[in-house]
Amino acid sequence: MGPGDRVRHAQQGLATVIRWIDGGRRALVRLDARPAVPTVLSAVELVAEGPAPETATAIERAPAPIIGDRQSLEALRLGVVPPSGLAALTVGRQAELAALTALFAQGRGLQIWSGHYGAGKTHLLDLAGEQALAEGYGLGRVTFDPEATPPSHPLRIYGALAAGLCWPGRADGGLMPLLLTLGSSARHLDGDRRHRWLSAALYAVHHAPEPLAEAVVAFVEGRGGDGAELSASLRRAGYRGDRLLALPDYRTFGQIMAHLLSGVATWAADAGWRGLTLLFDEAEYLDRMVGPSQELAETVLRYLAVAALPDAELAFDPQTLYKGGQTVHREVGPRFIAAAPLVALFAFTPHPAIDRALRRVVVERHLHELRPVRPSLLPQLAARIDALVRAVYPSFHPDPADEALVARLLAEGFAAGRIASTRAAARMVVEFWDLYRIDPKRALQAVGAAG
Repeated sequence: MGPGDRVRHAQQGLATVIRWIDGGRRALVRLDARPAVPTVLSAVELVAEGPAPETATAIERAPAPIIGDRQSLEALRLGVVPPSGLAALTVGRQAELAALTALFAQGRGLQIWSGHYGAGKTHLLDLAGEQALAEGYGLGRVTFDPEATPPSHPLRIYGALAAGLCWPGRADGGLMPLLLTLGSSARHLDGDRRHRWLSAALYAVHHAPEPLAEAVVAFVEGRGGDGAELSASLRRAGYRGDRLLALPDYRTFGQIMAHLLSGVATWAADAGWRGLTLLFDEAEYLDRMVGPSQELAETVLRYLAVAALPDAELAFDPQTLYKGGQTVHREVGPRFIAAAPLVALFAFTPHPAIDRALRRVVVERHLHELRPVRPSLLPQLAARIDALVRAVYPSFHPDPADEALVARLLAEGFAAGRIASTRAAARMVVEFWDLYRIDPKRALQAVGAAG
């Protein structure tokens, strides 16, 4: 099955596939019963129903405007970041957007944003992800989690990033689009771009039986497997490159993670993309760790910084970093090439322990405080949401005086502390217009403005 195909879920009913994620283990679909908001379903729960009337290109690259607008409106109604069209709903972030544009133009680097709840960290990361794909970068994202992806466990972080990779112009994800696009490249198999892990996966995809290729790609994506057994199978299939080194879940795996990610970034540029952008969200989990775990988490962040920045931009000597694993692992450097086209963006909630740790990782200019949007900009946000509502409901024509009233109420609510974030402001505007479309008088009464 591919993008645009029709599938059936036992409980959810018929749906159209938008794209496959997590290496094909899950699908992002548009349910017939609930088309406004895409839904993620497990692949094993889906049964093919045949191709949809639309082509994959039409669905993936040019969704009907009304559906896209409904998605954004529904997201705002739920108080979450819209899935697309973020630039149109972003106000007061000129400095951050300019910095992102410069970073993507530079093609390599790292930025860390610090902001309290509601300051717009996730919104800005989502906006960066949209821009990265539009600029031609591959995109990976992970949310630090104390159980699934703690920052002290780099293999888990790498595995989440690799399995969820997105590529411009491709509906499939993970490493496979990169390996297929490169083809059986001699330069990447045994030339100056050969890579300890990626080259084995590239060979397997183009020269080995399909089951072996799938197993090798899964291993290189950090999803488990026996490197020694896979190496033996690759030898029998004709591969003459370096054997696959084990990828155990060492807490001291930082240099291998950085080597893999900088290798993916380099190969992405070789394949015609700009490189690789990585987004790291909710880094506040770092402060929950004490003792060795906190030290290991900081080491992981240092290795990511080494992969994305030149030595002069680091707040430490990279030669002092501890390398884990066996001797052969420790010989692998964190940089696949000297200046891989890798962009890393972090967002976290301020905390004294985090602040101190990050200042031990990068120089000051890579640390940015994300302040809440100024109340004076809220009328602009309200006007943009008004336009979104009218796009979704073309017959809706509110009184201009009532539109001005909403903008004023937003500013007053922020000034009085009743509205704490732009997310809350957006939700309030959408909820007001939801009620207004049904009963204008009741909506005005709800905000104390009806006569």
